[in-house]
Amino acid sequence: MINKFNFKKKENIFRVLFYVVGLCIMGLGIALNAISNFGAGPWDAVNIGVSYHLNLSVGTCMNIVAVLNLIIGGILNKEFPKITPLITSLVLGVFVDLGFVVFNGINVSTSSMEFILFLISLPIISLGISIYLVSELPNTPLDYFMLAIKSKFKLSLMTGKIVSETSGLIIALLLGGPVGVGSIIIIFTIGPMMQFLFTYTKKYFNKLSKSNVIFANN
Repeated sequence: MINKFNFKKKENIFRVLFYVVGLCIMGLGIALNAISNFGAGPWDAVNIGVSYHLNLSVGTCMNIVAVLNLIIGGILNKEFPKITPLITSLVLGVFVDLGFVVFNGINVSTSSMEFILFLISLPIISLGISIYLVSELPNTPLDYFMLAIKSKFKLSLMTGKIVSETSGLIIALLLGGPVGVGSIIIIFTIGPMMQFLFTYTKKYFNKLSKSNVIFANN
Protein backbone atom coordinates (compact mmCIF):
# COMPACT_ATOMS: atom_id res chain seq x y z
CA MET A 1 0.00 0.00 0.00
CA ILE A 2 1.07 3.62 -0.42
CA ASN A 3 2.90 5.07 2.53
CA LYS A 4 0.84 8.24 2.95
CA PHE A 5 3.23 9.72 5.51
CA ASN A 6 6.21 9.52 3.15
CA PHE A 7 4.09 10.88 0.29
CA LYS A 8 3.03 13.90 2.36
CA LYS A 9 6.57 14.50 3.59
CA LYS A 10 7.91 14.46 0.05
CA GLU A 11 5.21 16.85 -1.16
CA ASN A 12 6.02 19.30 1.65
CA ILE A 13 9.71 19.19 0.75
CA PHE A 14 8.88 20.17 -2.82
CA ARG A 15 6.55 22.92 -1.58
CA VAL A 16 9.38 24.51 0.41
CA LEU A 17 11.76 24.05 -2.53
CA PHE A 18 9.37 25.73 -5.00
CA TYR A 19 8.69 28.49 -2.48
CA VAL A 20 12.36 29.36 -1.97
CA VAL A 21 13.37 28.95 -5.62
CA GLY A 22 10.39 30.97 -6.81
CA LEU A 23 11.09 33.86 -4.45
CA CYS A 24 14.77 33.76 -5.40
CA ILE A 25 14.00 34.01 -9.13
CA MET A 26 11.39 36.70 -8.49
CA GLY A 27 13.85 38.72 -6.40
CA LEU A 28 16.51 38.53 -9.10
CA GLY A 29 13.96 39.67 -11.69
CA ILE A 30 12.84 42.62 -9.56
CA ALA A 31 16.45 43.70 -9.05
CA LEU A 32 17.16 43.47 -12.78
CA ASN A 33 14.01 45.45 -13.50
CA ALA A 34 15.12 48.20 -11.12
CA ILE A 35 18.63 48.28 -12.60
CA SER A 36 17.20 48.67 -16.10
CA ASN A 37 15.71 52.01 -15.01
CA PHE A 38 13.15 51.71 -17.79
CA GLY A 39 10.01 51.84 -15.68
CA ALA A 40 9.00 50.97 -12.13
CA GLY A 41 6.30 48.41 -11.50
CA PRO A 42 2.99 50.07 -10.47
CA TRP A 43 3.23 49.04 -6.82
CA ASP A 44 6.93 49.93 -6.64
CA ALA A 45 5.88 53.37 -7.90
CA VAL A 46 3.25 53.45 -5.11
CA ASN A 47 5.95 52.76 -2.51
CA ILE A 48 8.10 55.58 -3.86
CA GLY A 49 5.10 57.92 -4.08
CA VAL A 50 4.23 57.26 -0.43
CA SER A 51 7.84 58.02 0.54
CA TYR A 52 7.53 61.43 -1.16
CA HIS A 53 4.56 62.36 1.04
CA LEU A 54 5.63 60.82 4.35
CA ASN A 55 9.33 61.65 4.01
CA LEU A 56 10.22 58.07 4.96
CA SER A 57 12.52 55.55 3.30
CA VAL A 58 11.12 53.52 0.42
CA GLY A 59 11.75 50.33 2.44
CA THR A 60 9.62 51.62 5.32
CA CYS A 61 6.88 52.65 2.91
CA MET A 62 6.97 49.18 1.31
CA ASN A 63 6.05 47.74 4.71
CA ILE A 64 3.26 50.30 5.17
CA VAL A 65 1.80 49.49 1.74
CA ALA A 66 2.20 45.76 2.44
CA VAL A 67 0.08 46.07 5.59
CA LEU A 68 -2.58 47.97 3.63
CA ASN A 69 -2.54 45.23 0.95
CA LEU A 70 -3.15 42.65 3.68
CA ILE A 71 -5.98 44.63 5.27
CA ILE A 72 -7.81 45.17 1.95
CA GLY A 73 -7.20 41.54 0.94
CA GLY A 74 -8.64 40.40 4.27
CA ILE A 75 -11.74 42.54 3.73
CA LEU A 76 -12.25 41.08 0.25
CA ASN A 77 -11.80 37.55 1.62
CA LYS A 78 -14.02 38.34 4.63
CA GLU A 79 -11.33 37.10 7.00
CA PHE A 80 -8.88 38.52 9.50
CA PRO A 81 -5.84 39.68 7.47
CA LYS A 82 -3.09 37.06 7.40
CA ILE A 83 0.25 37.97 8.98
CA THR A 84 2.39 35.26 7.36
CA PRO A 85 2.72 37.12 4.01
CA LEU A 86 4.92 39.64 5.82
CA ILE A 87 7.42 36.81 6.36
CA THR A 88 7.41 36.17 2.61
CA SER A 89 8.09 39.88 2.03
CA LEU A 90 11.14 39.69 4.26
CA VAL A 91 12.45 36.61 2.41
CA LEU A 92 11.80 38.26 -0.95
CA GLY A 93 13.63 41.37 0.26
CA VAL A 94 16.73 39.29 0.93
CA PHE A 95 16.67 37.90 -2.61
CA VAL A 96 16.11 41.36 -4.10
CA ASP A 97 19.20 42.60 -2.27
CA LEU A 98 21.05 39.52 -3.53
CA GLY A 99 19.94 40.42 -7.06
CA PHE A 100 21.50 43.88 -6.76
CA VAL A 101 24.76 42.22 -5.72
CA VAL A 102 24.63 39.71 -8.61
CA PHE A 103 23.87 42.37 -11.22
CA ASN A 104 26.10 45.03 -9.69
CA GLY A 105 28.63 44.80 -12.54
CA ILE A 106 26.09 45.53 -15.28
CA ASN A 107 26.71 48.92 -16.85
CA VAL A 108 23.46 50.38 -18.22
CA SER A 109 24.73 53.17 -20.44
CA THR A 110 22.24 53.34 -23.32
CA SER A 111 18.47 53.46 -23.76
CA SER A 112 18.55 50.26 -25.79
CA MET A 113 20.40 48.52 -22.97
CA GLU A 114 17.76 49.72 -20.50
CA PHE A 115 14.99 48.35 -22.69
CA ILE A 116 16.73 44.99 -23.22
CA LEU A 117 17.30 44.45 -19.49
CA PHE A 118 13.71 45.49 -18.81
CA LEU A 119 12.39 42.93 -21.30
CA ILE A 120 14.59 40.20 -19.82
CA SER A 121 13.34 40.97 -16.31
CA LEU A 122 9.66 40.45 -17.17
CA PRO A 123 9.70 36.67 -17.82
CA ILE A 124 12.07 36.19 -14.88
CA ILE A 125 9.67 37.93 -12.50
CA SER A 126 6.69 36.05 -14.00
CA LEU A 127 8.45 32.69 -13.67
CA GLY A 128 9.39 33.42 -10.06
CA ILE A 129 5.81 34.34 -9.16
CA SER A 130 4.36 31.25 -10.86
CA ILE A 131 6.83 28.90 -9.15
CA TYR A 132 6.35 30.22 -5.63
CA LEU A 133 2.55 30.42 -5.99
CA VAL A 134 2.50 26.71 -6.84
CA SER A 135 3.93 25.96 -3.38
CA GLU A 136 0.73 27.35 -1.79
CA LEU A 137 2.88 28.65 1.06
CA PRO A 138 2.44 32.26 2.32
CA ASN A 139 2.06 34.77 -0.51
CA THR A 140 3.61 38.20 -0.59
CA PRO A 141 1.16 40.84 0.71
CA LEU A 142 0.69 42.08 -2.87
CA ASP A 143 -0.08 38.59 -4.20
CA TYR A 144 -2.39 37.96 -1.24
CA PHE A 145 -4.21 41.12 -2.33
CA MET A 146 -4.19 39.99 -5.98
CA LEU A 147 -5.53 36.52 -5.14
CA ALA A 148 -8.24 38.11 -2.99
CA ILE A 149 -9.36 40.15 -6.02
CA LYS A 150 -9.26 36.99 -8.15
CA SER A 151 -11.40 35.06 -5.66
CA LYS A 152 -13.83 37.88 -4.88
CA PHE A 153 -14.67 38.66 -8.50
CA LYS A 154 -14.11 35.11 -9.85
CA LEU A 155 -11.35 36.17 -12.24
CA SER A 156 -8.54 34.21 -13.87
CA LEU A 157 -5.06 34.50 -12.37
CA MET A 158 -4.02 36.69 -15.32
CA THR A 159 -6.99 39.06 -14.99
CA GLY A 160 -6.61 39.29 -11.23
CA LYS A 161 -2.97 40.33 -11.70
CA ILE A 162 -3.90 42.94 -14.30
CA VAL A 163 -6.59 44.41 -12.02
CA SER A 164 -4.17 44.50 -9.10
CA GLU A 165 -1.41 46.18 -11.12
CA THR A 166 -3.86 48.66 -12.67
CA SER A 167 -5.11 49.70 -9.24
CA GLY A 168 -1.48 50.20 -8.21
CA LEU A 169 -0.88 52.35 -11.28
CA ILE A 170 -3.85 54.60 -10.48
CA ILE A 171 -2.71 55.03 -6.87
CA ALA A 172 0.87 55.74 -8.02
CA LEU A 173 -0.39 58.44 -10.38
CA LEU A 174 -2.38 60.06 -7.57
CA LEU A 175 0.66 59.98 -5.30
CA GLY A 176 3.02 61.32 -7.95
CA GLY A 177 5.10 58.13 -8.10
CA PRO A 178 7.55 57.43 -10.96
CA VAL A 179 5.12 55.97 -13.50
CA GLY A 180 6.49 55.45 -17.01
CA VAL A 181 6.18 53.38 -20.16
CA GLY A 182 7.63 50.38 -18.36
CA SER A 183 4.85 50.57 -15.76
CA ILE A 184 2.21 50.22 -18.48
CA ILE A 185 4.07 47.35 -20.15
CA ILE A 186 4.31 45.50 -16.82
CA ILE A 187 0.54 45.67 -16.30
CA PHE A 188 -0.26 43.92 -19.57
CA THR A 189 2.64 41.44 -19.73
CA ILE A 190 3.28 40.09 -16.22
CA GLY A 191 -0.29 38.74 -15.86
CA PRO A 192 -0.41 36.76 -19.13
CA MET A 193 3.15 35.47 -18.67
CA MET A 194 2.39 34.39 -15.11
CA GLN A 195 -0.85 32.66 -16.18
CA PHE A 196 0.97 30.77 -18.95
CA LEU A 197 3.93 29.73 -16.79
CA PHE A 198 1.77 28.83 -13.78
CA THR A 199 0.02 26.11 -15.78
CA TYR A 200 3.32 24.39 -16.57
CA THR A 201 4.92 24.90 -13.15
CA LYS A 202 1.80 23.43 -11.52
CA LYS A 203 1.99 20.33 -13.75
CA TYR A 204 5.71 20.01 -13.05
CA PHE A 205 5.15 20.30 -9.30
CA ASN A 206 2.46 17.61 -9.36
CA LYS A 207 4.71 15.34 -11.42
CA LEU A 208 7.65 15.74 -9.04
CA SER A 209 5.69 15.45 -5.80
CA LYS A 210 3.72 12.37 -6.91
CA SER A 211 6.46 10.43 -8.64
CA ASN A 212 8.44 7.56 -7.12
CA VAL A 213 6.04 7.13 -4.23
CA ILE A 214 7.51 4.92 -1.53
CA PHE A 215 5.68 1.66 -0.90
CA ALA A 216 5.67 -0.06 2.46
CA ASN A 217 5.00 -3.67 3.27
CA ASN A 218 2.41 -4.08 6.01
